[in-house]
Amino acid sequence: MVKIYIHLLINIYQNAVKFNQKKLKAAFARKYTMGLLSTHEAVVWWEYHHGKPTSDIFSEYEESKDIPEYVYEVLSREIDDKFSAKKAKEEKLKIREIQFSSSAYVSRVLSRAKSKIEDNLKQHANSHRLDTENVDGEKGLLTGFDYQANTNVYIVFTLGYGVIVWYEHTNYGGKLCDGSPYDSQQKSDGLPCPKLEECRETLDAVLHEYDLKMNPKEEAMYMTEQSVRIFGKLGTKQLPRYQRETTEGDN
Repeated sequence: MVKIYIHLLINIYQNAVKFNQKKLKAAFARKYTMGLLSTHEAVVWWEYHHGKPTSDIFSEYEESKDIPEYVYEVLSREIDDKFSAKKAKEEKLKIREIQFSSSAYVSRVLSRAKSKIEDNLKQHANSHRLDTENVDGEKGLLTGFDYQANTNVYIVFTLGYGVIVWYEHTNYGGKLCDGSPYDSQQKSDGLPCPKLEECRETLDAVLHEYDLKMNPKEEAMYMTEQSVRIFGKLGTKQLPRYQRETTEGDN
């Protein structure tokens, strides 16, 4: 019995060591990866969705250059959450400027980002038990349908807010965004929807990160309607490489 007990203790110790080694390796890997995307992937993703093909992105970062301020702020927040103030300051200096080695490298970075994002969107769709209708990693968008809620669902990747899961809806507890009753026959307390600010911030993040524009009529819509327009614009967005090919063909 003593030998068996000692043997069990040895096994427990060895398993604990292996577990700690795995934790250390995971922590080391996360140290240089902010959220889902690495620093390089985040910058390329941002620039790509602001109209620049990979060749132009390389040209812009062929020499060391500051990363976009929005991306820097997002990564800085994540660094602040993970490190002490002194260590965070050091880590922020490491990501302030970047440089790319070639256009081919930028293309590979973009491909990795698209693959990671698409896989992540699918995981969220599965966890929400959605019937996936379309997934586009290049646009960071998955559209699906929730049969239990009987509504369309949009899953969108963002740098600032992570993955957003948006259920299409016409009202919130019988209220429109400004507090007006959805049904004219019902009464309302007149207070705006409690999710008003949260929804506005979410939709504004999608508009900003994917460089989408809205016309005055769309801007005046309730966000319940506006959201459908925004996700529709993202789904039909023309990507940089197609814009470049069209320009070259016109010359």
